[in-house]
Amino acid sequence: MRSIRERIFWILTVIFISAVVLCVKGTAMSMENRGRARENHYYAELERDYVDRTQQFLEEEGFHNCGVNMLRVTNQDGSREYRILLHHRRLASMSSEEKRKLENILAGMEFQDMVCSFRYEL
Repeated sequence: MRSIRERIFWILTVIFISAVVLCVKGTAMSMENRGRARENHYYAELERDYVDRTQQFLEEEGFHNCGVNMLRVTNQDGSREYRILLHHRRLASMSSEEKRKLENILAGMEFQDMVCSFRYEL
């Protein structure tokens, strides 16, 4: 039978090793979270800029006080899907051809990123 000191030694050794493993894992996860936070900040700025430019363009085209909503879905692989919703009384009276032209203009204003896709609802 082992002595009490030997048991205490092994129990403390297991506790110490467990603490070290958890600290290393926490450090690795923290570094991953920082990278994700930087990426989210980068895209948040692009998104704000896109909405601002879209609102300014629509204002210049006569769509005064046009509502622009941007909905984002971030997939597990890091790709992002955006749904742009425009709200204005004048949009309801536009033909499908006019709406298609407006969508094409707005698509030209998108921020160019390989992992982003845009869809418009007018």
